[in-house]
Parts: sequence; structure tokens; C-alpha cells
Amino acid sequence: MIKKIINTFSEEDKGYMGYALRLAEGAKGKTFPNPAVGAVVVKKGKVVGKGATDVCGKDHAEKKALKEAREHAQGATLYITLEPCNHYGRTPPCTHDIIDAGVKRVVVALKDPNPLVNGKGIRFLRRNKVDVSIGLLRKEASELNEDFFWSVAHNTPWISLKLALTFDGKIADVYGDSKWITNKKARTFVHDIRRRHAAVAIGSGTLEKDNPQLSVRYVKGKSPVRFVFSSKNVFQGNTHFRKDANKIRSIIVLSSGKKGQKKTDPSGIELWYTGTKKTPRNLFTFMDMAYKEGLTSILVEGGQQLASTFLEYKLVNRLYLFYGNRLLGRGIDGFSFSKGLRIKKSIHLIDTKTYCFDDNIMITGIPSWK
Repeated sequence: MIKKIINTFSEEDKGYMGYALRLAEGAKGKTFPNPAVGAVVVKKGKVVGKGATDVCGKDHAEKKALKEAREHAQGATLYITLEPCNHYGRTPPCTHDIIDAGVKRVVVALKDPNPLVNGKGIRFLRRNKVDVSIGLLRKEASELNEDFFWSVAHNTPWISLKLALTFDGKIADVYGDSKWITNKKARTFVHDIRRRHAAVAIGSGTLEKDNPQLSVRYVKGKSPVRFVFSSKNVFQGNTHFRKDANKIRSIIVLSSGKKGQKKTDPSGIELWYTGTKKTPRNLFTFMDMAYKEGLTSILVEGGQQLASTFLEYKLVNRLYLFYGNRLLGRGIDGFSFSKGLRIKKSIHLIDTKTYCFDDNIMITGIPSWK
């Protein structure tokens, strides 16, 4: 066990860790299945090195920061948003680099719950006479990598669910038209949510009606892997999903074939087979396949059936509900469960946050199943 030490942090400490968190935030979406981490090296009140986690298999944040700091790391303080690793994986242990660089003090936001780390890095540094403090901006660091912490603890992807609704809870009008319920600012924020996930998923109905690109055109970042849940592997029309399959990894999830089987069609689209039409067994098979591919966070964007199924079977970790300033009176409901819930059994959100985009609103929170 890590010896419990009461740490006190200065305003300067908070400022440098805040900088490290911003670096980590910028790397979010590029590092899967690794967490997004930021690191800052400070000596005599000056930042001499900084870095964020690179793509999987390349340098971790602390290694990049130490490379930039070079000889200035001797006797310096390293601020890092997650405990440094002390094991050989795709890269050597970061703790060895910290000690070799002569860093005097390490400030860690959060202990890494990954069983391969889980305090071992901190203990190794302390045994080698490095002063280690833990817990600075812990809450912010935890929220940044909530998907990673969930996936390593449960060996399954983190599932977010996003819907754009009118104020009366419709995702489309009576003709199936949903463009656009929300404004440009809200849609830009959706693109930022996408770039923070390893993959995005929709149902075949949404693909055929809306022909979405499912990219991050409005923000800087990497477009996620695209999933479409369908009963068929051929779609009518020249969809973005099919046209862009050579640019963005695109996968059709089919409730048929042999469980766990994967194929690739001539256009480059992958076909994943769950082997059953029974729900939620088919969803569990899909999630297991995605996790084994390193797709540790998935953003489900509808439509009604797919969103309702994931939520009804308690597979959703976070909701993002965007409300456009519109009333339709009739239309397609955002949710439709197989059985309605009583008030006492209803799903409610905890740790909610509200964002405004002019006259549009977004509410996000964690579903409570009590």
C-alpha cells in the first residue's frame, strides 16, 4: 500500500498541474487504448519541458517532457496528471526515465488504477529518494480519463449516449427530418465529444435517413472509428459511411453469422458478427469485440431504437442530452423502452452539468440505476 501522506499544494502547483491537464485534454482521442496524460517539468519557476501522451506505442507524456527539458530536469519538479508506469509494455518504464533525469519532486494528480501500475510507480520513485505528492486536481484528472478507468476496471468499453432533442423530447419530426434540431455551437460541441471517444455508433435507420459523416470536421482531432448496427451489410445510396471507408475505419455490426467473426468487404468496410439476435447478448458480444480491438470508449448517437436499447439494458455510463429551442407536438420520441418505467423506478442522472449554447442547452450526467 502507498503510505498515506497529507499533501499541501501551492497556487503555483495548481497552475502547473492545470497546464498539464490542458495538455492531456489536447491529446484526448489520440491515445487509445492508453489514457490521455499531460506532464510539465518546472525548474526555478520556469517550465523547461512539457508533453502529452502520443499514439499507442510511442512516448508517454513524462518521457516527452523530460526529453524537452534535457539537462534542466536535474533537480526539477515534474507535474503529471496520472501516476507514471513502472513496467515494460509497448514502451519502457517511465519511472526509470524520471530517476535517470534527476527529477527531485513529482506531483501526481491521480494514482493509476490499471493493475499493471496501481501504486507501483509511486512506490518505486519513493524508494529511489524522489519526493512524490499525490492528489492535486484529482477530480479534474479523474473526469478526463473516466472512460479509461472504467475500461481497465471492467474489461469492457465505456459507453456514452448522445441525443439531440427538441424541448418536447423529439429527435425528428413526423417526416423523420432531424436537421437541424440544435444550433451550430451545440453541434460543434458534439464534434468535440466525438474526438474524445475511440468510436461512434449509430443504427442503420439513422444512416439511411441522415447520411451522417460521423467525423470531427468542426474541431481539431482524429475522427473516431464508425459503427453501424444493422441487419444487412449493404445500404442503398452513396453514403458517407461507404465513400469514406478508406479514410475512417468503418464497421457494420450484424446480429448473424458466427459469434466474434470479422470480415472485410471490397470497399474496406469491416463486418462484425455477434452470432445472435437476442438482446442484450448481441450487445455484450459487440462490446467484447470492441474492447479487444482497443476501442475502449464508444459514443452512441442514436437513433431511437439503438439509444433506447443501450439505456434500457443499463449499458450507458454517461448521457449527453442536447436540447434545441424547438417544440414539435408530434414526431419521433428520443426514447422508447420495451416497458415504460414507474416514477419510483425511473432512471435519473447524478453528477449533472449543464451547458448553454445561446438558446440551446446540453445536460450531461451519469445514469443512476437505483
